[in-house]
Amino acid sequence: MKTTLTRFFRKISSLPSIDWAVLAAGLLTYAGFTFVTITKSSIWFDEAFSAFIVRFNFFQIARYTATDVHPPVYYWILKIWTMLFGTSEVAFRSLSLLFGMTAITFGFLLVKRLFGRRAAFASLLFLALSPMLIRYGQEARMYTLAATIALAATYVLTFAVQSKKRKPWVIYGILVGLGMWTHYFTALVWLSHWLWRFIVTRRTGLRGVKLRKAFFSKNWILAHIVAVGSFIPWMPFMVIQLSVVQGGGFWIGPVSANSFTNYLTNVLFYLEHDQATKLYGTVFVIVIALLILFAIKLYKSMGEKQRQNYLLIISIAFAPVVILFAASTFPVQSSFVERYLIPSTAAFAMFVGITLSLGIKKLRAGWRALAMSLVVVSMLFGIMNVYHYGNYNKNSSTKVMTREVVKAIQAKAKPGEPIISATPWVFYEAVFYDTTSNPMYFINAQTDYRYGSLDMLKDSPQYQIKDLDAFSKAHPTVWYIGFSSDKPLTAPDKNWREIQDFAIYDPVDNKPNYRATEFQTSAE
Repeated sequence: MKTTLTRFFRKISSLPSIDWAVLAAGLLTYAGFTFVTITKSSIWFDEAFSAFIVRFNFFQIARYTATDVHPPVYYWILKIWTMLFGTSEVAFRSLSLLFGMTAITFGFLLVKRLFGRRAAFASLLFLALSPMLIRYGQEARMYTLAATIALAATYVLTFAVQSKKRKPWVIYGILVGLGMWTHYFTALVWLSHWLWRFIVTRRTGLRGVKLRKAFFSKNWILAHIVAVGSFIPWMPFMVIQLSVVQGGGFWIGPVSANSFTNYLTNVLFYLEHDQATKLYGTVFVIVIALLILFAIKLYKSMGEKQRQNYLLIISIAFAPVVILFAASTFPVQSSFVERYLIPSTAAFAMFVGITLSLGIKKLRAGWRALAMSLVVVSMLFGIMNVYHYGNYNKNSSTKVMTREVVKAIQAKAKPGEPIISATPWVFYEAVFYDTTSNPMYFINAQTDYRYGSLDMLKDSPQYQIKDLDAFSKAHPTVWYIGFSSDKPLTAPDKNWREIQDFAIYDPVDNKPNYRATEFQTSAE
């Protein structure tokens, strides 16, 4: 007799050829839209942290990320990836593209299993065109890996709940633990699974002790023992990291009444809510209204089993957003950032595909095409916005252009002239473009090492200027770079004399973004 696990893998491998062909087309579409501008934007700080940490061994990676804010699994995988494919921008970022494609594959398989081919094909379309999935498929961070694990776990969960076997539950538990080792906020997806399980269990009519026993079944408990057990070694570091963020403050702004609309406008258009005006605003209202209308209509037409499946997709699409918002309200330090919700972004695309493909099937063909096209066009405009804004930092309202300023210096500088970063944050971004002709440094005395993300720099003496006077005597001419206003950079040594100065302008708002100054040092 075949085991449940064998049937699980056979289910994937036995997809009809048409399904594989459509899936391949969807993945190629996503890959094409993502890859075409994958190197357009400069590496920004978070990516630069990823790029710098993989210089160390696996044990050191764990040690350094333990003093930052994320667990180590993504960095370990990135380390292996760069050992195989190198350390170019394409190499670093293509891992996220691969995980984006894997997440889409699991999303397609999940919808196909629960709702059939029509819904799976529609969901694949919206997954492949999702502006947020494309944006973070271009970034050397762990967000698409988190989405892959979350959707894979959800897919396995649908097998596990129909089985009395332990193996699917053990696999589910392993994936839950792996998600926590990747990004702490995958916990939002696991909480949405709890919510869904409670709703489904309660709909059976059970109450009291019987409800608790049904909910906390032996296999459900087993899965979470596996998950917690696998994560225990890292749990002390998570507690420390979260306490530091909550106690010491963080860069994330407070939530507001606009947080939900802001999340949805980013999902549809990759725009902040206050940018989604005029035509964008009109389309946004129409799309959301249609989705609500057709979702209600579809839910009412479903049988009990289909309703349970639909609630699962709705739970992972929306429950994490609500939970993160609630967990970010005063007096708690806010953690509400759209990219932390990438698994829900993927689930939202699946929700749209299911709702529009099944909820409008009784409409005339023209109206069905119009409803689908409205969302497709919205997402295509969202992709254009991804291309336009690139790595634009919505928190500081600046576009990261460290590559541009470093390359401009390298074109002007003579061999041997060093480049000094005004801050360690700029250094992380700039050192990625370091060359032996114009080596990169930062000034040790200007660096506040109390931030855990700077521990790697503290242990990298080859980049430190510890004696500025001695460095000045050894280098008659240096370049100094930093964030810019309308004023030139102030030299770290009052004896330095400015030779030339230039600024790099932000193409989004046409304001000076970075500035570079060539100085004659005190050396004769």
